Amino acid sequence: MHKRIVEKSLKTLDAERANYFNDVVGYLEELPQTASFPNLVYLSLKDILDIAPIYIEKKAFALLLLKFVTHHQVQLQKIIFDKEYLYDPNCLRKVTKLLIDAIVDQTIQGYEDGQIDTGEPLVQKYTYPYRATDLVDPDDDEAVEKAMEEERRRQAAYTGPERRRR
Repeated sequence: MHKRIVEKSLKTLDAERANYFNDVVGYLEELPQTASFPNLVYLSLKDILDIAPIYIEKKAFALLLLKFVTHHQVQLQKIIFDKEYLYDPNCLRKVTKLLIDAIVDQTIQGYEDGQIDTGEPLVQKYTYPYRATDLVDPDDDEAVEKAMEEERRRQAAYTGPERRRR
């Protein structure tokens, strides 16, 4: 029943965000801790749907939300039972901004740990003059041996200073 709090808002999101948060809601329904204060869990989720980063694992997001609501339960209840909330539901952001901060921190940590794929292409740069070993697969022993032989031949023919560091 409390899931209805977020259903209408989920329909307004783009497909990627809607799928992500539908899965988060699915995890929340499975967790027994949600039953302790479902209205606070779903109201908090509804408040951050449009601004929360969606890069951390969905289950981790759900657990972080539950941990947040457990810790800030009194503050959230104080706001939703205040008449100001009836006129301005955005006043809940006074507390849910702390949840956004926690999600951003966890997202940054995941990025730094290499858990988040940014979609950036891997770029390998070479400097001139090339070494024969720069352009071969290091796992191909035969190709590496040929490149080393060519490098020795080039070095024997070259009489100038070595400009590249090894």
